Amino acid sequence: MPHIRLLELRCTYKWGGGPDKTILLSAERHDKARVEVTVAYIRGAQDQEFRIADKASARGVNMYEITECKRIDFEALKRLRDLVLQRNINLIHSHDYKSDFMAYLVRRWLWRRPIKLVSTAHAWVIIGARGELYRHLDLLLMRRFDQLIAVSHATKSEILAAHVPEAKIAVIHNAIDTDEWSRGRVAADFRKELGFDSIGPVIGYVGRIMPEKDLVTWIQTAARVAAVYPEARFVLVGEGRNVRTQAQLEQLARALGIGDRVVFPGYREDLLSVYTAFDVFLLTSRREGLPNSVLEAMALRLPVVTTDVAGTKELVLDGRTGFVCLQGDVEGLSQSVIKLLSNENLRLSMGEAGRTRVEQEFSFAHRLQKIEALYEHVLGLFPYHRSTSAPTSVSQSICQ
Repeated sequence: MPHIRLLELRCTYKWGGGPDKTILLSAERHDKARVEVTVAYIRGAQDQEFRIADKASARGVNMYEITECKRIDFEALKRLRDLVLQRNINLIHSHDYKSDFMAYLVRRWLWRRPIKLVSTAHAWVIIGARGELYRHLDLLLMRRFDQLIAVSHATKSEILAAHVPEAKIAVIHNAIDTDEWSRGRVAADFRKELGFDSIGPVIGYVGRIMPEKDLVTWIQTAARVAAVYPEARFVLVGEGRNVRTQAQLEQLARALGIGDRVVFPGYREDLLSVYTAFDVFLLTSRREGLPNSVLEAMALRLPVVTTDVAGTKELVLDGRTGFVCLQGDVEGLSQSVIKLLSNENLRLSMGEAGRTRVEQEFSFAHRLQKIEALYEHVLGLFPYHRSTSAPTSVSQSICQ
């Protein structure tokens, strides 16, 4: 039996996001001689669109769903406790404030058993007083964990600012499988599906349609680009917790005179064809950890224009694989997109540089080796050698 009996624990909704891709791919790819993996998701009983189990099944991953009927559900906690006992778990790796809380309570409940706790700080993205409260409480709770993983140096700095001991924090960037995220695997023509096959450049976004993504700035940037490239089309792929945010964005696009050039196709399963339909990937977020969408875009040879939010500036080399602008800087963002659209050689060279960067520095296999070594360290099996390297520095760009 492997020494590491791991429970990956997560709470999310609908189709999930970047962390869920990482959890399921990790469960599929872990060294079975080192790690025995159990995956469990806590989901709201009212979420009728929850589809993580479908994704798990497609990867051959056995996943447990724990339905939660209220904000603090004792029965859900009991089912989680029973799962830990049934699977003889000795390490729980949680991935958000709710699963952190549940993991902590289960360990307290089973205090006679040697269970270690690890949490990955992906990001605290909820904007407003409620989000700040959750972030504050989660950071307080994290002090009681055995190990924390920050997905970027920026996230580590945020944790340190909350007076969490540095010795508990390891920076392990997100990563993707570059064999899977390859243009050679594209099987569909998304442009043709949208009716764009004979139209001009396409600027795209993939992610949740939520306030923290600041898609108001995205639409305002699109309007500036459309004034120079009236044939351009703008595609925002994804969905939110509800339809309110998208309705507001559609109204803004109409008010800015580009309603007929902005498309919201909703959630898409085949993202390879989506990314390869774009000429430029645009991210305007105000809250992120280390967005998988940027890694995916770079792996598919897309130049990226992004705000300087959290870990994105550790992915995108400003002036080499794309452009990094200030948050809310509509002028800088639009000029960066326009520069790329006006210079095909620059666009292609930045796309190639992005692919090379992902291959060399964000390999999923290498990340998984780091994670497994960290698990062994937490369980007292082997020492863990922490990397002290800082993120790659960036050059000046037209945004600055």
